[in-house]
Amino acid sequence: MAYLTGPRLNFTGKFIADVSTVNNFPSNYDGTNYTAADYANWDIGYWNPYGTGVWRLTDCAVTGAVRGDGSAVSDDPVLSMTLADADDQPPAKMVDLDSEQQMVSAIWGLVVRLVGGDGQAALRSNFAVASFTDLWKRSLTPGSLPQHKLHPACMYGAAWQSVLSDLAWGDVAASPFLQELQAAAGPGGQLSIKFNVVGYNAGYWIGDDGTRYPPLPDFTMGLITGSIGVARVDEPRFFTLGRKLQPSQKQSRSAPTLFYYATAVVDEARKALAIDLGNSIPFKEWRGDIVGETLQVGYLDAAQGFQPLGEITPDNAWYQRTAGIADIALTDAQLTAVATSPLAVRKAGADTLLGQEPADGKALRADQFVFRMAPGDSAETTVWATAFGKPLADAEVALAFDNSSLGGGDGDPPVGVPAGALGFPPSVKTDAAGKAAVKFSAGDPGQPRAMDDIDGQVYGVRPTLTDAGADSYSNPWDFISFLVWSGYEIPEEPSWEADIKPILAQYAALYPVMLPVLNMGDYDSVRKHLYSLQTALSLPEENPNYMPAVRDLSPNKKAAILKWATNPVRGTAPAKALPAGPVADEPAAPATESMMWAAVQAPAAADTAPHPATYLKK
Repeated sequence: MAYLTGPRLNFTGKFIADVSTVNNFPSNYDGTNYTAADYANWDIGYWNPYGTGVWRLTDCAVTGAVRGDGSAVSDDPVLSMTLADADDQPPAKMVDLDSEQQMVSAIWGLVVRLVGGDGQAALRSNFAVASFTDLWKRSLTPGSLPQHKLHPACMYGAAWQSVLSDLAWGDVAASPFLQELQAAAGPGGQLSIKFNVVGYNAGYWIGDDGTRYPPLPDFTMGLITGSIGVARVDEPRFFTLGRKLQPSQKQSRSAPTLFYYATAVVDEARKALAIDLGNSIPFKEWRGDIVGETLQVGYLDAAQGFQPLGEITPDNAWYQRTAGIADIALTDAQLTAVATSPLAVRKAGADTLLGQEPADGKALRADQFVFRMAPGDSAETTVWATAFGKPLADAEVALAFDNSSLGGGDGDPPVGVPAGALGFPPSVKTDAAGKAAVKFSAGDPGQPRAMDDIDGQVYGVRPTLTDAGADSYSNPWDFISFLVWSGYEIPEEPSWEADIKPILAQYAALYPVMLPVLNMGDYDSVRKHLYSLQTALSLPEENPNYMPAVRDLSPNKKAAILKWATNPVRGTAPAKALPAGPVADEPAAPATESMMWAAVQAPAAADTAPHPATYLKK
């Protein structure tokens, strides 16, 4: 039940996501497509070409807390504490999976600290690398603050969920709440963290006449609200097992979304319902007020009548204090009713539902949903199936390719081909706990995106319950993303010109923020900083100082660079010839066991809105 059950603290503040955007377009990987003047004029770099990749917490304060029994904390030192990141190491980094899968951006190397007024940390922890999900257009209008048209990314919101490990507790003797939280986590335990982001400042959109306007103040900053609670070892790390509500109205590009996906948990022992609406309610305008219409949370009875359980009247103060989580007490009769009845949300006094569980209460999701793999690698995730929040045993789960959310548009390289480079079973069955392990194996995709000099290929795989119908729970973001690198043979005696420059020069072009210190396309500059480069390439990927910050260098190419660094000869440049990439029906080097596993394609859903990723590019 993760952060949704007590003890739980809530926080609000701001975050910094100083992402680099040159790599947002596949064509930018080919360095022959632009010149130094393009950088100077910002003609190549999109909206933040000199981004550092830094992701930080800033001005975050604890705004509320709930004890394990569900009672609110009103007088405890935790309520005057702040939430901060590291004070003794570089800041975390935010990284896309690929230029053709920018919708699962992950935070790497984040330290989360709870700090008292004396500056001492009551808690220090490590955030497990996690990607955002449930991205949607959450701000309904730009509002009055912007002077020009905002970049589309400003209007969107999303959520991250992960676990905090390596818990180092400070002196919590003065805080009964933190003592309770520490005891609930246990020795060697973990905490669950979930936060929602909205109101991001990606600057202004390019004017109709091509004008690039200076961005608003606090460029690359946004608003954050979230919660920290207890993580159980027998539950997923990156989402909450519980009741899954989906929007009742069909999603489209043109109509505003008035309710988005939500999770609820029924605590039978406490006779209470906790529902997380933290990423479900839109804001009237960018950086403005949340939509404040009174909402009723209830369930649908056997006659599909709405039976109310409680009411919520959102405003910004409520949202910041609770992180959008509402706790509703249940009577014995209500507790019995909701056990097998779909939960629902509507506007008070309205007949139309905003969101609801499917009639059968079933939901399915993979825990780890982003992978980077080299040829010969294997990976595993766990899919979890529930019905009305309870484990769904012996459920048949089908797996199929679904690349519909990948790729940026016309003219971009192909995605999802060759299919034979990623192997997985056509189906798995859940155990008594409602979970099933899914194993994936990677082969060599060749170079299907050689036209833009992009390594490897991206794939999407969607798990679904085999008995799912048109009215079943469906979330467009609930699929698994893969980057499978191309095969690369480590040279016996690598040289700069023949082997290393073709790898590193691309980073110099895509991430110009490094150029004042290190030009990775220049032999002398690299030689000068060789020790630092070796150190950064040898760090664990989770380390915020790891290089490359984008985590898109294949293991063999990294090994080639480190091998060359022990004998950094210059050599001579060979004649460049790009190999042709395989077409869709060309077999690639097979993935382990892929010849016996069906590479099935997910059927196209009829009469559904396009996936959000098809009309949003960061």
